[in-house]
Amino acid sequence: MTSRRAGTSAVVLTVLVVGLMLLLIMFAARSGPQRIIHGTLVDPSIRPITPSYSQPPLGGKGRHHGGDGLFHSTQVFRAIGLVIALALAVLVLWGAYRLLLWVAARVVRRGRPVPRPELVDFDVLDDPEPLADEIRADAVDQLALLLGGTPRNAIVACWDRFEEQAERVHAARKDWETSSEFTLRLLERVSADPGAVSRLEALYHEARFSTHEIDESRRQAAVEALQAIHLSLGVGAVPG
Repeated sequence: MTSRRAGTSAVVLTVLVVGLMLLLIMFAARSGPQRIIHGTLVDPSIRPITPSYSQPPLGGKGRHHGGDGLFHSTQVFRAIGLVIALALAVLVLWGAYRLLLWVAARVVRRGRPVPRPELVDFDVLDDPEPLADEIRADAVDQLALLLGGTPRNAIVACWDRFEEQAERVHAARKDWETSSEFTLRLLERVSADPGAVSRLEALYHEARFSTHEIDESRRQAAVEALQAIHLSLGVGAVPG
C-alpha cells in the first residue's frame, strides 16, 4: 500500500468515525437524559402528585402520550445502538486489516534482495574505431589473399576476411543478419567508401553464386575496390 493510499484510507476512516459519533450525539440530544438512562429521572424529595381527574380521549381514539414517538422508543434506540456498534466494529476490523497489509508489505520489501542491473549485450560497433584499426592492420594480408589463388575463391575469401576482422575485436553478428548484411554493417560503421563497398559486394555475390567463369578482370576490379576501401580508412597506399 502506497503512502497516498494509506493517507486516503486514514481520512476516510476518520470521517466515518466522526460521522457515527455525531449521529450518536444527535440521537442522544433528541431523546433527552431521561431516555438515555432507563426510566424517568425522579427527585426523591419531591412528592409525586396524583391527578384527581383524567381528561377524556379526543375523538375516541385513545390518549396521546408525549414522548411515545419513534425517537423515544427504547427498542428503536437499542437497534440504533446495535447498528452503531456493528459499524464501529467493522471500521476497526477494516483499519486493522489495512494496517496488517501495510506491515506485511514493509516486511516483504525489507527481506527482498536488491535487484541486480540487467546485463545488456554490448555491441563493439558502438565504438567503431577498434574495428577500423583492425582493418587497417590487416590491409596488406587481406590484399595478398585477394591476389592469390583463383579469382573466384580469392574474391570470396577477401569479402569473408572482413567478418574475420570483426571477430578479432569481438563484434558479433545479429541473429537476423546474413553474412553479407553483417559485413555491410561493419563497413558502414567504420565509414568505408560506400561506392567501393557496393562494387566489392557485387563482385563477391557474382563469384559465390554464379556459374560462369570469373576471370582476372573481376579480380582486378575487386583489387581496385578493396584499395579504395582501405584508402577511405586512412591505410594509405597498398601494394598493387
